[in-house]
Amino acid sequence: MLTKIREKTQGIIAGFILALIAIPFALWGVNSYFDTGGKINVAKVDDTEISQDEYRRTLERLRARVEPQALNDPRFKQSVLDSLISQTLLARDAESQGYRISDAQLAQILRDQPAFQRDGQFDPALYEALLRREGLSPREFETRVREDMLVTQVQAGISESHIITLAEITALARLLAQERELAHAMISAETLVAKAAVSGTDIEQYYSAHPEMFQFPEQVRIEYLRLSAADLDRGYQPTEEDLKRAYDEEAARYVIPEKRRASHILISLPAQPGEDQSKQALAKIQDIAKQARAGGDFGGLAKKHSADSATAAQGGDLGEVRRGVLPKELEDAVYALKSGEVSQPVRSTYGYHLVKLTAHTPEKRKSFSEVRKELIEVVRRRQAEERFIDVSEKFRNLVYEQPDSLAPAAKALGLEIRKSEWFSPAGGSGIAAEPKVVQAAFEPDVLGQARNSDAIEISADTLVAVRVAERRPAGRKPLAEVRSQVERILKQERALEQARSLGEAALQELRAGASLEALARKHGFKYVPARMLTRRQAAGIDPRIVESAFRAPRPEGGKPVHELVDLGEKGYAVLAVQRVRDASGKPDNATQQQIRALLGTRRGADYYANYRAGLRQKAEIKVYSDQL
Repeated sequence: MLTKIREKTQGIIAGFILALIAIPFALWGVNSYFDTGGKINVAKVDDTEISQDEYRRTLERLRARVEPQALNDPRFKQSVLDSLISQTLLARDAESQGYRISDAQLAQILRDQPAFQRDGQFDPALYEALLRREGLSPREFETRVREDMLVTQVQAGISESHIITLAEITALARLLAQERELAHAMISAETLVAKAAVSGTDIEQYYSAHPEMFQFPEQVRIEYLRLSAADLDRGYQPTEEDLKRAYDEEAARYVIPEKRRASHILISLPAQPGEDQSKQALAKIQDIAKQARAGGDFGGLAKKHSADSATAAQGGDLGEVRRGVLPKELEDAVYALKSGEVSQPVRSTYGYHLVKLTAHTPEKRKSFSEVRKELIEVVRRRQAEERFIDVSEKFRNLVYEQPDSLAPAAKALGLEIRKSEWFSPAGGSGIAAEPKVVQAAFEPDVLGQARNSDAIEISADTLVAVRVAERRPAGRKPLAEVRSQVERILKQERALEQARSLGEAALQELRAGASLEALARKHGFKYVPARMLTRRQAAGIDPRIVESAFRAPRPEGGKPVHELVDLGEKGYAVLAVQRVRDASGKPDNATQQQIRALLGTRRGADYYANYRAGLRQKAEIKVYSDQL
């Protein structure tokens, strides 16, 4: 595909055609352009189609969150498609039930997203740029957000529709508080591994019987070019004129804002004071002002008279005051004072204030000489960014127009062709730790036809282009390389088999009347003495043992109940449930609330899961697996 595109997009005429194509893209968006033709679908839910483009964009957004090999796993692909089908069903059903998200609600949610804001305000240009980076048009993204909000509304409505009775709460509380006395013995596979015998024949037979276990994936080494704005500013020396121009342009950057520190005294008033109350408060603050101006200690007066408990103990200190923090009346008073001055009484919604400016550092602009070194870096960075925009376009064109080698681009732009270590589709070290680079290296055109990749945007100011230099096909590791691995596997398997046999034999002896402690001593098992446990307080015991203990039947006639528990690679445990002690009484309010929340969460999740399953059962769903 890319080969044909390359062949047909060379020269002036091709460039003119591409320019014409770009016009509808710019006016109506890429999706509107393609919607006019027949699009490929991956599924159909009743009359609603799920396009291959939408499916692939969803995969692309997940690329950074999963291992690269997972993207080619059919089960992963199916799970992504299932999520799109569910989303379609849920959004459609929400709309049919009358759920709606108004344009005003949607706009408010988008405006409130920090990712779309610059200096605390929604920035349309930033919004569109971020969507372009994700391969989305505003229309697509807003449709998806609206659907997500509809689905969330439905989910909340269904999940919160449960009813929890006091009887259910009490029953679960008693189960959670129930105590069981448990002793157990550990049959460790680790201690048995050293004794397990494995012959050379065993290793060879296992290796032959499990060829899939010892495969290694295809690997490549790549040549690559890296263009970075950071590299472009090296060696550039700005002139004094450049630096002074930048100093003037960045004037606000080098201004140290003024600092004001103030203290206040508050004589408080109720929300709706009477005339007498206001007069009394004003008289009191005027008297305090008179004392302060006569040389009285402002801090001491604040401790004695101020109703602001948060500052009174610190002598009324408000700390450094910035615009927009204090009530406007108070702020205006602070900014009207000179250092050491005491204000006239100031009325606010809280009452009457007396303010003193305790410190003032005027606004100051750093001198040219103070910031000269910083300006050099600013100008260099600006120069590099401007040059990067120009050079990056040449970089993109050169690696695309001369796809059989990176050398022309390297020579034209003065770049070094570098080489990676071997890596697989799972990635590697160095440049191969970049998922986008790994993906590009294993694209069919790059891998199979020995062509340059397109320019890959690693970050906003870094581009990379790659080509496969060496290729190592997938294969099976030789036995000599994996012999020790096979031996470990076989020893572990035999140790677990032996642990299970020992456990089953021990269980028979225990059920015949043997003591667990005596039996553990006899066979060399690690014995853990009996202790009382609850489901929530398990004293550090393996959860699988605790779960089995509380699933076991109650002991009867004073005889312990014994069980064998599979602990996976750890081995097995033999347990003895010796007695059960039920909780009594009504749970306290805090416990009731916790259990109500627990039951509500689980029941709500079940309701919602059943609702989703019901939608799928009623819908006619067609999946076109060959398009995934």
